Amino acid sequence: MRNDSNLFGRIDKITLILYYFLTLFGWINLFATVNAGSNLFNWNWANEAGRQLIFIGLSNILIFIFLLSDPRIYEFLAIPVYGIAIILLICVLFFGAEVGGSKSWLDIASFRFQPSELAKLGTILIVAKLLSKRNVNLSVWKDRWIPFGAILLPILLIGLQPDAGSAIVFLGLTFVLNREGLPSYFIQLGIGSLILSIFALAFKTNTVFIIILFFYIIALFIQRIQNRITLKDLIRHRISFLMIIAIIWSRFVNFFFNELLLPHQQIRIKLLLGQLEDTSAIGYQTTQSLIAIGSGGIIGKGYMKGTQTKFNFVPEQATDYIFCTVGEEWGFLGSSIVLICFSLLIGRIIILSNLQKNSFARIFGFGLASLLFMHFAINIGMTLGLMPVIGIPLPFFSYGGTSIMAFTAMLFIFLRMDSYRWETL
Repeated sequence: MRNDSNLFGRIDKITLILYYFLTLFGWINLFATVNAGSNLFNWNWANEAGRQLIFIGLSNILIFIFLLSDPRIYEFLAIPVYGIAIILLICVLFFGAEVGGSKSWLDIASFRFQPSELAKLGTILIVAKLLSKRNVNLSVWKDRWIPFGAILLPILLIGLQPDAGSAIVFLGLTFVLNREGLPSYFIQLGIGSLILSIFALAFKTNTVFIIILFFYIIALFIQRIQNRITLKDLIRHRISFLMIIAIIWSRFVNFFFNELLLPHQQIRIKLLLGQLEDTSAIGYQTTQSLIAIGSGGIIGKGYMKGTQTKFNFVPEQATDYIFCTVGEEWGFLGSSIVLICFSLLIGRIIILSNLQKNSFARIFGFGLASLLFMHFAINIGMTLGLMPVIGIPLPFFSYGGTSIMAFTAMLFIFLRMDSYRWETL
């Protein structure tokens, strides 16, 4: 394997530009959020903007380390990194610092570390390693169990913290499995379960049962006409099995909602379903976010001139609701540029993944794109009131050292492997 005389010589320039633009523009908006109403040059290393700049500097050190590394090492490191991440996820359940009602953080000296971010890197590494083995066929069950387990284990451990937002993003890896041969009916089953869950929460139990029965009768009628099978065979058809599963699932969703979710999580879901109109409590965050974004108009109020931002009307604006700063101060144009750049970054990663000759690099790239998309879609949807408030940071924008370093690590590990796609790793 040849060495590069130029460190960035074979790194994809489009991805590099998009990364630095999003990171810089994200920090500019974070600075405006935490220094609202202050002088532009009123610098403070102790606040979120100052600390985030330190984390960005550390991320750049990581970039140079990754660009100098042998790209073959990452497949070897998959098991150790995943194992360490799982151990830390277990440790955080016992020794974690409680923030916002969940034990998601480990305090190490003066640094607060979130193991779920390392788990994202570890999980896409281990999934890439498992699926890149020869003779793996996801169309048969024997080859599905271990990849399924590798994804479900961190989901369960993170769910116990409880941190529903971080757990949900791992479900994006289902699309990676589908891309590598998992039958599409798993995706269809997931979408169907989501729709049924919404019905189960939005309507009474008897109403949901009638809806399921209605679709069951229609499906049987169609099967009867198309396949001309007897009534006895219809009753034993898999559609009957799916109806039973649907009824059990709807009951489970209600049990999960009423018995396992915390009160504030229940309220957030009810607000999304339109079952509550109280904007003075939990819905206040989203309401103020929408006011901030809407008040920005086409071109925004101007940098550090956002009134919603200046007077701290939006809770958690430096983390979960950072996008409303963009909407208020940069307007529709600025928001559109951010959305386009994220879309271009995710699309570019997918394009590069498809170009990989090495299956490990290809699968890792798809995993990275899936996690980025889940974070991006859920955070923007949450900010716009289209999804429940579940605490998902916007990559490269939201305050958080573990988050920006983890996404930087994943991106530049992939770019390092991509830089050798013309050679055999």
